[in-house]
Amino acid sequence: MEDIPYTIGEISKLFNVPASKIRYWEEREIFQPKRNSENDYRLFNLQATVELLDVIFYRNLNVPLKKMKHLNRLNPEAIYNILKDTETDVENELIALQQKLKGIASRKEQLETLFSLKEQTYQQEKIDIEKIVEVDMEDKEDIKIQLEFLSNFILYKEDMSAEEYKIGIAVPKNYSHHKEVYWSHEDKEDKIYYTCLLESNSEDLNDSNLADHEKGLKELGFRVNRVIASYLATASEDDKNSIDYYKAWLEVEEIMTESYQ
Repeated sequence: MEDIPYTIGEISKLFNVPASKIRYWEEREIFQPKRNSENDYRLFNLQATVELLDVIFYRNLNVPLKKMKHLNRLNPEAIYNILKDTETDVENELIALQQKLKGIASRKEQLETLFSLKEQTYQQEKIDIEKIVEVDMEDKEDIKIQLEFLSNFILYKEDMSAEEYKIGIAVPKNYSHHKEVYWSHEDKEDKIYYTCLLESNSEDLNDSNLADHEKGLKELGFRVNRVIASYLATASEDDKNSIDYYKAWLEVEEIMTESYQ
């Protein structure tokens, strides 16, 4: 069988690798193709093609070029160590990708909750937050929790006489790294909550549609006593003004009519 060599242009098209990249690998002494004795053109016979495929394989794994110098002259142990190190790098990349997928799923779920709340009327629902604590923007642990899931960012209003929301983060009930506990589910297990979509001006959190929800629940015979709102997304309906969307749990009590008093 005749070993007919390829030119660099032919091999570039065959493996879909730019000729400039092949020349660069040669300059870096990753591999050395044979040359035509008459015109010094690179010639890729079967052996050189196999070596080039090896280079492409390792570069696709992002093996650093400095580890690949004279790749075909490395001993088996050195090649094994390159693969072992690369395996660790790939495993770490997979972990990072899984975290990214987890983040994507969380954001999608938040938006799906937003869509659902837009369509539905008030629903009685158990609150799925265990504890709300004061957030400290200078505390790395607080910031870590907030950034892990943005839904941990909470607007909290202890009672309807409060002029402004308190800003907190949702944390597990055993979380002790905080300054002040705003609210704990253990203390409020017997309370009634109705959910709704809270919309607030991104520039002023207290400029919201809370009054509309108070009015709506009053028509159903309930008084709003407390507000707990978990962040969903920031977006704009008119391409001008940004709105912060929250899933709000409104703690209510039934308004007693005179006939029941």
